[in-house]
Amino acid sequence: MTLVYFILFIGPLIFVHELGHFLFAKLFDVKVLKFSLGFGPRAIGFRKGETEYCMSWVPLGGYVKMLGEDPSDEIRPDDQGRAFNQKPLWQRYIVVLAGPAFNLIFPIIIYFAFYAGQTHLPPAVVGQVLDGRPAAEAGLEPGDRIVSIDGEGVRYWYQMKALIADRAGESLRVAIERDGKTFDRFITPREQVITNRLNLTDREGQIGISPYYNLALVGVEGPDTPAARAGLRTGDLVTSVNGKGIERWGQLERLLKKNSGQSLNVSFLRSSSPLGKVDLHVLRPMVTVVDPEATIVDGKTVYSAGIRSAEFFVRTVEAGSPAEKMGIRPGDMIVEFDGKQVRHWDSIQLELTTRHKGKKPEEVTHTVTWLAPGGKRQSKSFKLAKVTYVDDYHVQQERYVFGVQNHRIWKSADPVPIQGRFTYAITKAVQQTGEIVGMMAVVVVQIFKGSIRRDTIGGPLMLAYTARAAAEKGWDQFLWMLALISINLGILNILPIPILDGGHILFFTIEAAKRKPLSLRAREIASYVGLVLILSLLIYAFKNDIFRYWVTK
Repeated sequence: MTLVYFILFIGPLIFVHELGHFLFAKLFDVKVLKFSLGFGPRAIGFRKGETEYCMSWVPLGGYVKMLGEDPSDEIRPDDQGRAFNQKPLWQRYIVVLAGPAFNLIFPIIIYFAFYAGQTHLPPAVVGQVLDGRPAAEAGLEPGDRIVSIDGEGVRYWYQMKALIADRAGESLRVAIERDGKTFDRFITPREQVITNRLNLTDREGQIGISPYYNLALVGVEGPDTPAARAGLRTGDLVTSVNGKGIERWGQLERLLKKNSGQSLNVSFLRSSSPLGKVDLHVLRPMVTVVDPEATIVDGKTVYSAGIRSAEFFVRTVEAGSPAEKMGIRPGDMIVEFDGKQVRHWDSIQLELTTRHKGKKPEEVTHTVTWLAPGGKRQSKSFKLAKVTYVDDYHVQQERYVFGVQNHRIWKSADPVPIQGRFTYAITKAVQQTGEIVGMMAVVVVQIFKGSIRRDTIGGPLMLAYTARAAAEKGWDQFLWMLALISINLGILNILPIPILDGGHILFFTIEAAKRKPLSLRAREIASYVGLVLILSLLIYAFKNDIFRYWVTK
């Protein structure tokens, strides 16, 4: 099946690319002698009019053979003016550029199909507000709906995020709807330097909000607390208290703070999973009564049930990770991170993914403080561990590990219908393609600079394996990967290397500057150099493929 997936994968990419050359050659009345998918001897084909259409035996590319493309072509009197080299320079530019351009248009079509299938999107409703961040300082609260930023209407979360990401350091007038009333707040996003999976940095403005809110999943502070004596365990999902329905942790937290000693009749769901991982499909309903205890804090009587949000409690610890080496164990409660009280787990994730003063993630020292179930408090420093792994596409990746997974169930506000689905789909498709083009261009530059490992370069074997792995994940993944590789192919083809489209564009540019074409000898030498470069790259890529799929398998 690998060969079948490879053909289904590479075939459309070749066809789309060559179709671009073909259509514009026909548009400008260039005589097209052959349209071939693949190289080498013809496998199947037919002739229609003046053009031969065929599939050849080597499916690693294709070509459109035009009259006059080869200087040695004989041009008959009735074909005068129809040869490629006789066409105006601007037409030759367009014919050559059309191939890579079609490779960039093709993903837009794929993405459009996906986005057009969406009917609802997450709204611009705040789920969590991180302490110490601009949103918290401006007084935003969970449940607030952001309706406009600097007068520009906002309906969906992605719109709001994009507006904020591009405006780091600028004071934004944010219109907020809360309890049916609308008011303004001025918020200045802070620039965050984020490290992505390619170990490249990305800068964006953030105000410290999340669309997700935690469900009322509880953590029990210790074995001698009222919650523990009532039979509650860390990871239980509270559904009601004293007959009042509970969904969000924030609802339960407010109820606990207002309690003045009354018994709490708690209904909850408990996972039957032996690992304590919450699975909504295997939860058992249970009930209990919790009697809060009175304690004196700063001269005031405070009633505590010994219940905290489960997000602060460790569920699992990765073997060999910094967390395990420090002695953090399942059941421990994280209370401080980098000297600050932990109020949201997202604040830890933000610190771990932020690039601090230009340092690499593994060079930054963090401090974590935790409480063991018996109450013992410990605080230690650590650095993230860099771990290499092979992903589903058999490509070596890197990730930075703290090693702690917490107890958490979250959800966002109910999605809202998309208004103007066609406009949304085409806008997102173009935006998605543009973002990937930009990322791919950076990646190509970084590979040449040595910032990204050159063993990530792959050849036909990698394409075949990628096609199979993507198809096994589903046809949606197959099409998304097809779009990604199409963009990659379009960018690579415009590199100024002779024998590639970019090489022809370079020749045309020199011709435009000199007001005459390069000499035949100069083009031949350049083509030989380009051929050597391409063959060297293919050999290098094939070597990487052998080590990736056979030697190190």
